[in-house]
Amino acid sequence: MLNDILSGWRRGARGPLPQLTSLQVLAALILIRGEGPVGRRLLSQALGINDGVARGLLERLSEKDLVRIAENGASLSEAGRKRLDSELGLLGVGSIHELGETELVPGKSVVGVHLVGRYVTGLNGIRERDEAVRMGADGAITMALLDGRLVVPPDNKDVRDMSRDEDSRLRGLFGPAEKDLLIIGFASDSRLALVGALAAVLSLAR
Repeated sequence: MLNDILSGWRRGARGPLPQLTSLQVLAALILIRGEGPVGRRLLSQALGINDGVARGLLERLSEKDLVRIAENGASLSEAGRKRLDSELGLLGVGSIHELGETELVPGKSVVGVHLVGRYVTGLNGIRERDEAVRMGADGAITMALLDGRLVVPPDNKDVRDMSRDEDSRLRGLFGPAEKDLLIIGFASDSRLALVGALAAVLSLAR
């Protein structure tokens, strides 16, 4: 995924560049779409990279005609929007929403990702949580719609029993169908929550 952006960009004139991951490129495109124009400072803070690498990433995205760079920052081009939609579609992403705070994880910024038809038997949420934490988020909760109930594997605790309001809110916002997943990433700020949620999503694609 997005390997064409990363390939051939492993060394710079001043020596080897830090390796970027597909996750960071994907998160960059989503952030630029949602918050653009975006400058390298914001991008570096959100992705945990230095300003030089962020500048190089924006230049690379511009070379690929995925972003337009102006004095006030980078915005997605039409080609960039189509590419992002295609990449998200390959992952089964139906929608992504910033949820603000939620009763399920009080005091945290929360981002939810809807995955269409991605439930598999044996899913327990541990790998997704661990990947989110590894990327700097505080965690991730994996939910599935099974037999009409929004539940948290592996014990399939009913979200409605945890919070009726949140169960209703999540159903209304994402409209999940049977065997769909909701990945709820949470962190100290919404950008880290997004990166955590995406890390969890990518862990399911491996």
